[in-house]
Amino acid sequence: MKNKLVDIFIGSDIEANYIASLLIDNQIQCIIENQLEGSLSAGWVNGSQYNSSIIRIDINDFEKAKKVISEYQKSNPTENQS
Repeated sequence: MKNKLVDIFIGSDIEANYIASLLIDNQIQCIIENQLEGSLSAGWVNGSQYNSSIIRIDINDFEKAKKVISEYQKSNPTENQS
């Protein structure tokens, strides 16, 4: 049986890669999908540099990942102002 993946973060590629490293440090596997790069290679543009990357995780890790991301966002309040 396949596990269900859920989106846990949408943001810039740089921030998504940093958050993914935090998740991996906490034994949470994740997938990063860069929509901007993918769409450019297909011949159109989808997204912007501010919301180009999506992090997906197994639904069973959702609460743990949410806590890791919340702690990161509390320690970096200027990063999360839109």
